[in-house]
Amino acid sequence: MKTRYYILLAALVLGSCQSDPRIESESPLLRTKVSALQYAQSEKIDLESLDIISPSKFVKKGRLFAILTPNSAYRFAIYNSETGDVTRLVPAGRNEGEGMYYISLTLKGDTVSAFDFETGRLVEIDLNAYTTTGYQPTFTDLKTGGKTPFGAIRLDERILSTGVYTQGRYCISQPTGTDSYSVDYPLCADTTMSDTLKSIFFASNTLAVNSDLNRLACANMQTGCLDICEIEGNELERIHELHMTKAQAKINKQRPRGRGYVHPVSYNRNNVFGFCDLTVSDDYIFALYSGRTLKEHNLNVDKGKVILVFNWNGSHVRTYRLTNACSSISYDATENAIYALSQKNNKSEIIRLDLE
Repeated sequence: MKTRYYILLAALVLGSCQSDPRIESESPLLRTKVSALQYAQSEKIDLESLDIISPSKFVKKGRLFAILTPNSAYRFAIYNSETGDVTRLVPAGRNEGEGMYYISLTLKGDTVSAFDFETGRLVEIDLNAYTTTGYQPTFTDLKTGGKTPFGAIRLDERILSTGVYTQGRYCISQPTGTDSYSVDYPLCADTTMSDTLKSIFFASNTLAVNSDLNRLACANMQTGCLDICEIEGNELERIHELHMTKAQAKINKQRPRGRGYVHPVSYNRNNVFGFCDLTVSDDYIFALYSGRTLKEHNLNVDKGKVILVFNWNGSHVRTYRLTNACSSISYDATENAIYALSQKNNKSEIIRLDLE
């Protein structure tokens, strides 16, 4: 399909990587303001015992845990820790009411959302209504107007997205159908790249906004770039840009001729992967950082043992080191704790991390 721009996102791009012995030194943030963050052994949730298999991301709201299960017949599972009930939503598929490929989850208020980069639809699940008889999540098509989005998050009646955009890195879409683009792409390994290639270079992101909806945090998974922007009306303005390491990637600037397939961006096996997940409070951004390479960890690069904490101006506040490799985190303001999806020894558990 033309709209795919011959790309594969997230894990699909990994198979084309070439070996390169050069590795950038690790970011000094990993050695600054460091403290250990232990977890409460008594409060862990064994997801396999709930028949929740191969979870990748989750968010927590009170007693409810909304979990992304990308390899299951239903893409989402909601676990009620009070009743023990598990509700499964969004069957796998490309038809109406179905979903295919999700890489992140977002919680805003009582609504869980995720973007399907196969169908181009944003799915939203109301945590107050999901158990109601006949309930169906809401799906919003974001490919209108010829757009090719890669990720999205709802602000209010507006939706903010990233994608193959040449007018700006971020797009805010209004219910009227009007799209507003803003912000240049972050600094890249090759400044001669077109905006189309830059959008692919920074394709796989996790997005989060603060409760006032006037700040955005965008963390890239492959490159370790954290972008913080101020939202003013339907425009964004970058206030901070952080690069943990320099990306190790090959850029193919020409479309391949014939039937042979060539990735436009091929990440090196020594590329240090970036952020696995984001969760935010009114004051802070908590970013789960991988810092792993394909060479050393193969497809487990999407897990990390470091949480970097920033304020909404981008200043580094704290670095937490974890004992378990985790793939997702969710902040609970009521408990002042971070819940994490631990993947230690391929056993999926949700654990609680009490903040200092």
